[in-house]
Amino acid sequence: MRVGPTGVPAATAAALPGRDRLRRFGVRVCVLYTLLTVTSSGWALSAGQDTDTHLHLLARLVFVCIGLGAVELVQAVRRRSPGSSGWLVGTVGYLVAVAAILTGLWVFAATGGDLHPDAYRDAFWNFTAVGVGVVAVLAIRDRVRARRGG
Repeated sequence: MRVGPTGVPAATAAALPGRDRLRRFGVRVCVLYTLLTVTSSGWALSAGQDTDTHLHLLARLVFVCIGLGAVELVQAVRRRSPGSSGWLVGTVGYLVAVAAILTGLWVFAATGGDLHPDAYRDAFWNFTAVGVGVVAVLAIRDRVRARRGG
């Protein structure tokens, strides 16, 4: 059985109804957001920082949605164009997501929002580090499923 880029058998991945894809996306957002928030809170508390702004928490949620949205789009392109270069499609998806995040920060600052002087740098590196981790987990999952499936 051929496993598609989403980790679901190839025939099933294309046939998932929109509602099921949306549900899967929502679960992924909740899990990743929770993991990042717990990790960030633990790290901050261990460093003696006992507060986090609500705006920062909402920005993290937006970053998670943008990042996982990019993953979903890359997977959709790979399903529709199986001969396309996975690295090229993934790189374009990553660049679009980074551009969306940096543009969002710029719009926030331009409309009067207060940003830390290193906000752009921190957003870029944090998004990239988490993105590498998510891609690694998905790649390992796909390899394990491919071995099990045939």
